[in-house]
Amino acid sequence: MIKFFRKFRQQILSENKFSKYLFYATGETILVVIGILIALQINNWNENRKLQSKALDYLQRLKIDLDNVSEDVNHSVKNMELRYNQALTTLDALETKKLLPTKRADFENHLKRYFQFQITIQNTVAYNEMLSSGDLGLIKNEWLRTAFANLSDSRDFIMEVNQTNHSAYKNNLEMIEKHVRYHLKNDDTDSTKVQVSYDFEAMSNDNLFINQISNHTYTWFDMLRLYKRYQREVNIVKDSILKELKKYN
Repeated sequence: MIKFFRKFRQQILSENKFSKYLFYATGETILVVIGILIALQINNWNENRKLQSKALDYLQRLKIDLDNVSEDVNHSVKNMELRYNQALTTLDALETKKLLPTKRADFENHLKRYFQFQITIQNTVAYNEMLSSGDLGLIKNEWLRTAFANLSDSRDFIMEVNQTNHSAYKNNLEMIEKHVRYHLKNDDTDSTKVQVSYDFEAMSNDNLFINQISNHTYTWFDMLRLYKRYQREVNIVKDSILKELKKYN
């Protein structure tokens, strides 16, 4: 084809037909431009297809991350509910000065786990990767981008509150040590292997100690509230991810 156009151009020039040559040259230029535009269009289409494929991959990974986070936070909420109910049982027993046999296990478990606050929460790995690589713009849904940023902020806030609570109660040992003694059944770190001894009558007659348990109970109530709010946020974002994935079907 190139040889044909070259021979045709040479023939026109040899015949000294400038008007025909000009018409030909214009046509040839238009064909070249059209070819370039088609090539650019194909290249842009290929690039967009790659970006779409990359965006889909991120969304699928984000869904997996959120499934894991959801499972983690659901477990945490159940644990928080247990801890809060144990705290309520302990406070009620001290205020009524009655420790029923059916409530003794919850009472002692609360004392055994008095200092334990969950410090870590599972993270969304794909979101952090998109953030660090500058690929966050691949998520076209602006609300979804903001929602993931809010989830990350909520997670960081909960971890900070947990760490603050852990440090605060750990640094206030004299109040709990006044009435509770811990005994390790072995040297591992399993809290179920810890036994406690205490003087319930002395506890229930110590208003300062009861106030401390009351404060501790409210702390678990507040943590449960934070985790439930985080749980709702995770579920909302999960639903939005599913809607975005349906657009690729």
